[in-house]
Amino acid sequence: MTLTKLQAYIFLTLISIDLFSQESYKDTLRISLQQADSIFISKNLSLLAERCNVNASIAQVIQAKLFQNPTLSVNQNVINTEYQSNGGRKWFDYTDKGETSIQIDKLFLLAGKRNKQIKLAQMNSDKEGHVYFDLLRTLKFSMHSSFYNIYFLNRILKVYDREIDSLKKLISVSEEQYKKEFISKKELLRLKATLFSLESEQLDYSTQCTGMLTDLNLLMHTSNIRYLPQFGFNIVDDFSPANMQLKSLIDTAMISRYDLKMAQSDLSISQMNLAYQKALAVPDITISGGWDRNGSFIHNYNYLGIQTALPLFNRNQGNIKSARLIAESNKYKLEGAEEQIKADVISAYTNALETTRLYSQFDKNFIDDLDKISQEMLRNFEKGNISLIEFIDYYDAYKQNAVQFNKLMYNLINSIENINFSVGKNIIIK
Repeated sequence: MTLTKLQAYIFLTLISIDLFSQESYKDTLRISLQQADSIFISKNLSLLAERCNVNASIAQVIQAKLFQNPTLSVNQNVINTEYQSNGGRKWFDYTDKGETSIQIDKLFLLAGKRNKQIKLAQMNSDKEGHVYFDLLRTLKFSMHSSFYNIYFLNRILKVYDREIDSLKKLISVSEEQYKKEFISKKELLRLKATLFSLESEQLDYSTQCTGMLTDLNLLMHTSNIRYLPQFGFNIVDDFSPANMQLKSLIDTAMISRYDLKMAQSDLSISQMNLAYQKALAVPDITISGGWDRNGSFIHNYNYLGIQTALPLFNRNQGNIKSARLIAESNKYKLEGAEEQIKADVISAYTNALETTRLYSQFDKNFIDDLDKISQEMLRNFEKGNISLIEFIDYYDAYKQNAVQFNKLMYNLINSIENINFSVGKNIIIK
């Protein structure tokens, strides 16, 4: 690759990074995790929508408790053709010679159908509550993941900023030395190629950070805000999953996980629906009472009646069988949910153990020491005490270790989030 082509690539990369840095964020906000949680819970659209569903299900319980209204029927003859005057006809004859009838019907549910309807409505309302809290658990985990990811991506970008800034200054000096023929064109080209590589990698991390900021803004229902997450590292240093009991974590998850409560609700609802479908096989009765002026052999006929279906053909057999099979299916789903929760907790616990083991072996002062040594390496290279290859190899090693350390920190804090998420409860307070 010629020097001119390399310069063109570097120029284009610089423009891309500059455009990223000038991206249209209308505000920059430093924010703690607690503040982010508060905004998220109050403004997230998915949570607000599910909260409406919860309230709607509560209204259905109110509706299920209401008694059915009686039915009123009124009949009046339009033309009385037997009327003796006025040509033998009279329209809407309300007199004693005309026909008027009034009837009231009231349906009475038998076999405890009303109570079962109320219980079904209450169970569905409870399930909507579980759906809300499981959605809250899932979305909050996503929000926390984005929050920490942005924090450590910003730390990684600062590593690149320092290296790129130092390398730019070195290239500026090297160009003057090249003009004076103190260094070769090959060495200058190698430095510029290293700068291009660093700026390309920085652009990749910047793009990731932009994506995370978009996700965070979406979850918090904000727009074009550049969040700068802030949090302390005490929780990381104090975190010790080895002191936790795996069985205790699983037992807590079996009580706290709302997706398991949803599966339990599905089973209870299907069992109650089976009982309700069996009750529907029992016919209800309708009691009627009324008065008929001339429609019977008795003038001013008052009557009381009862009506019910005869269950000769339709005894709700199909719905009962369907309800029984759905209940059996939900029983298997509940068992599967329990197994999945156990697997989730074991996976999160094992991952936390491995991550903390690796973190405990890492020298906390390693990055600070590397940063100091990198400055010494830069000065030694400028003085000609080390070769270009040694300088670039060390710069690359410094960058890789700094990036890996920040990724390790993110994995560690994320393992804490994973344990809380798998258990369904904040057993590790941040």
